[in-house]
Amino acid sequence: MQNLAYLIIKASRILKNSLERKLIEYNVTAAQFSVLNQILEKNGAITSAGIADILESDRPTVSGIINRLEQKGLIEKVRNPEDKRSSYLKLSKESIKLTAELRIVSDQLNKQIFSGFNKNEIKDFEMCLLRVIEIKDEG
Repeated sequence: MQNLAYLIIKASRILKNSLERKLIEYNVTAAQFSVLNQILEKNGAITSAGIADILESDRPTVSGIINRLEQKGLIEKVRNPEDKRSSYLKLSKESIKLTAELRIVSDQLNKQIFSGFNKNEIKDFEMCLLRVIEIKDEG
């Protein structure tokens, strides 16, 4: 039997690299897209620590991504009134539209990559991946 962890990691890298190539024309990396997505999902009610937790990434890495997005004018920091040490993150008007476009690009890539699978195979694959995540979260 193949090493499943290795195959998952290899597939993940292939998917990430494919997405990176699609996003290059938007001057956004896959990691930046992930952060923009989380800010959009939480409607600006999220901190960099919250994003790091959701993405299971270390805080310094996420802080660097956030700083680059802020330099590009894609996000804004809003002081957290309950905790002066942290800030909420919100998308700029420009990046709301950009993030919507990036989601379309990502969805099209997913359709292209998984076009060789039928709906049941995709559903089964999704269930298996969710189960791996669930088992990891339990342990």
